[in-house]
Amino acid sequence: MNTLKRTLYNSFVFSIKLYQRVFLDLRVWGRESIPKGPKIYVTNHITATDPWWVLPVFTEPVHIVIGPGYQFRVGAKLLDSFEQINCMPAHRKNVVCKAAEYLEKGEPVYMAPEGDMQELFQLGRFYPGVAKIYRQARVPIVPIALVAPKRCMHESPRLSTVVDGHVYRMLNVMRGTFGINVGEAFMPDCPDGSDEEQNAHITALVKTRIEQLMDDVRRNKFWL
Repeated sequence: MNTLKRTLYNSFVFSIKLYQRVFLDLRVWGRESIPKGPKIYVTNHITATDPWWVLPVFTEPVHIVIGPGYQFRVGAKLLDSFEQINCMPAHRKNVVCKAAEYLEKGEPVYMAPEGDMQELFQLGRFYPGVAKIYRQARVPIVPIALVAPKRCMHESPRLSTVVDGHVYRMLNVMRGTFGINVGEAFMPDCPDGSDEEQNAHITALVKTRIEQLMDDVRRNKFWL
């Protein structure tokens, strides 16, 4: 990001921090383990507001892989101004190259490989994008588990969006508790095999790390 974009981004993150201080009981573990330099942040996906509450945890601006958020023209322009990564159907073939480009510049990327929200403490299918980006960029992966009590989640059906016939629910946490468990960065090995086999191997390792982080939080009763 250039100086102007970084300033605008930091101002936006500062406004999120102010909101968090007033309305959220934010629980963060493991932030000190985030390494410097380019990295791929990988999280599970429980609400539409996940990225906004995680952004202030990061040590520098990040490029988020975003889908339905690009559905709206005004929102799309704002996301583009902050150099986020469009993964709507017409742009999906460019996601890996775009993410690798930012990583090569030393700037981190954030993504949720499930592509859609899942129930609390459950993980869905992980798409292979994270593995493809990792194999091209070879930078550390930082797994993150997100947890929030169901009592703090509120759905707004009227704001749900439809992409290629799939309905993306608008489930938010605007008040109450939100937990972020940051794991140790790691660099998976890439064993011999086809591209599909390597992608599956890396994806499985990332998924296991996030499952372990979720289990760690599950033992903390704040989410009940």
